[in-house]
Amino acid sequence: MDNIHLPIRVDRREQGKIIQRIERLEGVELEFTDLDVGDYLLPNGVVVERKSATDMVLSVVDKTLWENAAKLKANHEQVVYIVEGDLYEPRFHQQALDIHRALAHLTIALGISVLPSPDADNSGMLVYLLGLNAQTEPDPADRPTKPDTRRRAAEFIVSGLPGVEADTARDLLRDHGSVRDVLNADAETLARTDGLDPERAERIVSVITYGSRST
Repeated sequence: MDNIHLPIRVDRREQGKIIQRIERLEGVELEFTDLDVGDYLLPNGVVVERKSATDMVLSVVDKTLWENAAKLKANHEQVVYIVEGDLYEPRFHQQALDIHRALAHLTIALGISVLPSPDADNSGMLVYLLGLNAQTEPDPADRPTKPDTRRRAAEFIVSGLPGVEADTARDLLRDHGSVRDVLNADAETLARTDGLDPERAERIVSVITYGSRST
């Protein structure tokens, strides 16, 4: 990889082997600061919370995990937990089912990723690779807005007319403005849209007006 430059903001409380590991990796620029939430702030709104397996289980038992996860999601685009050690080693009399439920809720309900790690050295590599991948994603501010579901619904309705495919449905809505306008148009008007010949336009009108007392 050429010209790697990976800025990572790190909470001051993070020390030891993981920092030594990250500092040795190519292109890393660490900035130590007091983060309100999370331990590592990566490019494009990705935040990493690093926990030992014991701390993770304890947070499930005392239910502080949910408050912490909610704060992370409220402040950052994407949240990743890195958990060091064996989550299922018996401790605090917790059941494995409790851990399963917590992981399922984090993943599905909150959209948070939980990555296992055996030790600080591997956690450092995970942070690094997460940062590199985060850099390849577009900035959230530059991402296109979600498509208008009403427009898509309108295209779906019009594409249900005989001989009208998705592209033609979009063209009809572009030319006429709304589903109502398309349905009210006569065959001659419909045939002016690219991709619709007079025969298909007549068939569309015959379907639209089928059962009408005026026909």
